[in-house]
Amino acid sequence: MATSSEDRDRPGTDDAPSDEADAQDTKTDGDGESGTASGADAAAPERASRPAKAAGAARRAAGRKPGARPRAAPHAQSGSLGKSMILFLIIVGGLAGAFAYFGREPAGGTAGPRWKTGDKAQLEITLVSTDIKDLACWSPQEVNGRHCAFESPTKGWSKGTADDKTLLRPYTTTDRVQFLAAGLWSEPALTGTLPSTRFAVKCTYTVEGKIKRPGIRWSSEGAWLDRSDDWYAGSLSDCKRITP
Repeated sequence: MATSSEDRDRPGTDDAPSDEADAQDTKTDGDGESGTASGADAAAPERASRPAKAAGAARRAAGRKPGARPRAAPHAQSGSLGKSMILFLIIVGGLAGAFAYFGREPAGGTAGPRWKTGDKAQLEITLVSTDIKDLACWSPQEVNGRHCAFESPTKGWSKGTADDKTLLRPYTTTDRVQFLAAGLWSEPALTGTLPSTRFAVKCTYTVEGKIKRPGIRWSSEGAWLDRSDDWYAGSLSDCKRITP
């Protein structure tokens, strides 16, 4: 078939196949580069996961499970235990001191002044009106004809009669000295109407000797308190009531 000169002279007729080939070559090159990039991207996570796997293996080798809580340091636990023990000892010591202070008894008769037989002392004695029947002592001993209401904790005095002037009772002064004395409730200051609350009297105390380790009772319904010390014994006179 003959080709006209018009066809030969038409622009772009001979170059079209060449352009299509170039486009295909360019696409092929692009696909190659894309494939290379995709391969690199796929390899990157694999390389990144290797350190994590190695770290996990190291933890498992050390016996630690993933997600387990870290154990508290031993010295922190021992420090907390030590503080708790110190606090406990402080509380117990404080309670023991409080019980010892509030539960202590007044000083015994020999813990106060060192009297001798025949001494006279001015004493302020603290009382309540019921002391006449509540206060008592026991001892088989007599001092100058004066004695306790009981010979023993369960046996009353059986060696003769007793009245207030011969019956020893325990008393306590306002400065916490304790002693045995007779004759207080026979004094005119104590024979009238007595206050309903605690009051005090000032008397002359004549020391006549000592009772060895007497038993003392501060209430008619209370228990006997066996003393390990000796108590002064004597008589009271010239008593005057002190205004409360």
